[in-house]
Amino acid sequence: MTSQVIPLQTQEDENLNSDNSQSIISKNSSVRQQPSVPVPLPPIKLRKRGTVQLENEVEEEVNSLLHISIILVAIQSGNFSLGYSLSYLSMSFTTLFSQITLQGSVIEEQGLFSAVLSIGQVVGAIMTQPLLKYTTRNQSLLIADICGVLSILQVIPNREVILAFRFFYGVCLGISTIIMPLYVKELSPQKYYEAFSVMAGFLVGGGLLFANFMGLGYLNDELRGQNSYYWQIVFAIPALLHFLRSFIVTVIYKMDSPVGLVQIKMPLSAKQIIEKIYQPQFVEQVLLKCQLRVQYNEEHQEGLLSLFTKKHLKTLAIGCTLVFIYTWCGIQALFSYSSQVFDIMSEGDVVLNTIFTLIIGIVVFTPAFISKYVYGKWGKRPLLLYGLVLLIICQILILGLSYSDALAATIIKFIIICLFSFIYSLTLGPITWSMTPEINSSEGTYFCFATLYAWQLLLLYIFPSMLDGLKMSGSFILFGILTILSTIFFYFFVKETKGLNHKEIDRLYGKE
Repeated sequence: MTSQVIPLQTQEDENLNSDNSQSIISKNSSVRQQPSVPVPLPPIKLRKRGTVQLENEVEEEVNSLLHISIILVAIQSGNFSLGYSLSYLSMSFTTLFSQITLQGSVIEEQGLFSAVLSIGQVVGAIMTQPLLKYTTRNQSLLIADICGVLSILQVIPNREVILAFRFFYGVCLGISTIIMPLYVKELSPQKYYEAFSVMAGFLVGGGLLFANFMGLGYLNDELRGQNSYYWQIVFAIPALLHFLRSFIVTVIYKMDSPVGLVQIKMPLSAKQIIEKIYQPQFVEQVLLKCQLRVQYNEEHQEGLLSLFTKKHLKTLAIGCTLVFIYTWCGIQALFSYSSQVFDIMSEGDVVLNTIFTLIIGIVVFTPAFISKYVYGKWGKRPLLLYGLVLLIICQILILGLSYSDALAATIIKFIIICLFSFIYSLTLGPITWSMTPEINSSEGTYFCFATLYAWQLLLLYIFPSMLDGLKMSGSFILFGILTILSTIFFYFFVKETKGLNHKEIDRLYGKE
């Protein structure tokens, strides 16, 4: 969950331009339209990139690039919140625990307070699929934001209250991270899609960096004491973010996904949204493309049980392995418990600990500026394999340096951790979010990311005990073994998909 590029293009979107496209047109009479929105159905022109393109189609122009940019950034601000959630609690443990009554050891309580967020994410992710059957995209996001706003009650210095509303924050993130890519893909004009899709990773890294910047406040002795209020400011920021998102998207712009509205049989509302975004001469064209996309998705929808058939099992295994090693290569543990890890490395030096944490935030944020150029030149398979090999080398170096307490060894180890974080944020992190939906159906993608939250839950709960019992050296032995095994698996089963549409990717993986 670092500077990761969340993919917004799903299997159904890609297949709209496959060899089966003409079958959609042959069934055009089944497209649901209200009499007040008469739309002719011209032939579809095949297009490699993966969107519906009509004959004689002209590129749509928006009414205001500024307004659509504000809307899409506001929707994706949940990624900023996701990045912020990675480390803000870790920096506040000492101050927070000095003001509440704990029910177990500090290590046990750290694991519980960290894990309850992932429990909420699992619940939120499970809720999302049935939620989308009865709500629009914006209504689902509004439900997530209500949970996010309620999380402001975490500022009450009571153990049970904090745990309860940290769970609500997790539910918010679980719903939001699944809805956002779908919402942006359906709402964004195609000519601006790539720029806004890359922004997801930028915002995740920005959220982590901002959380680490807020940690500078703990350098002040008064702000980390028993009477400090500063941790409450840190805990309140996510609620403010989610309030602002709802205010901008729902109150000011009254926005929603036209594809989602057509899907739940509200074509007139879909047309009203399109009229807000596009210039008048493009409204009917955009509406027709939304209707065709929904029709195709309905015709090719598969259930979750189909994932465990021979057709989907290989790609499902790749996706699940990606999200597993994404969590268990060691980076998630370092980010979520950065203050505890750096406290060991700095031997309790608060200033050095805080500086380490801030530098990591900057390092993770940096790949967002170059990832677009790297992915334009390299394919996913070589980036994934080379990235994993470099991560293994970093894991071995961190492991070796963990046996020395010398200052020089500590500084070198921190440099290696920075390199480790940078490589992860440039390769494994974004590839996990892009390759998983690229090779899986929407149901497969949903299943893979649901397991991601489960792996995060396990890691966040047990890592404090691992750090206490196995130390850094033992923990990275485990992370290294898991990364090596995953690399071997990917070497034999992952195929290069650069330049292929989803029809060709399905054929490559034997799904035809």
